[in-house]
Amino acid sequence: MSSDPMKDALRYLKYRLRSRREIEVQLFKKGYSEKEIKEVIEKLEEQGLVNDGIFARLYVSDGLNVHYKGPFRLRQELLGLGISEEVIDDTIKLELDSCDLKEIGKRAAGNTELTDPDKIRRKLYRRGFSSSIIDEIIEEIKEKS
Repeated sequence: MSSDPMKDALRYLKYRLRSRREIEVQLFKKGYSEKEIKEVIEKLEEQGLVNDGIFARLYVSDGLNVHYKGPFRLRQELLGLGISEEVIDDTIKLELDSCDLKEIGKRAAGNTELTDPDKIRRKLYRRGFSSSIIDEIIEEIKEKS
């Protein structure tokens, strides 16, 4: 085991951005004390390497535009990663103002030749879309058929 918590934290950050809590949990699993973990997190925040606001913004942006996830699912995932509700709400609101959620929902629905509304509804619910967006998408698909 490495005896430097900063090196372990930086190694963990090497692959992708992480939330503060993710790093705390990882360092705790490695056997570091709460005091060591707190010091490392503070140093990383001072250096700008850990910032839950930036992490949340990038996570939501990727979730919407790359993985086609809805806002409800993204909210739950970010809560699980230790991001505060206030940061999540602000981030999702900001991102939704700059994107077309209906278009993202259509992409999430996938093959539009799929005409079974129940299958589409279930798929979009799992992806975290609201029933109003799902209804609009299903109506549009019905009109095309």
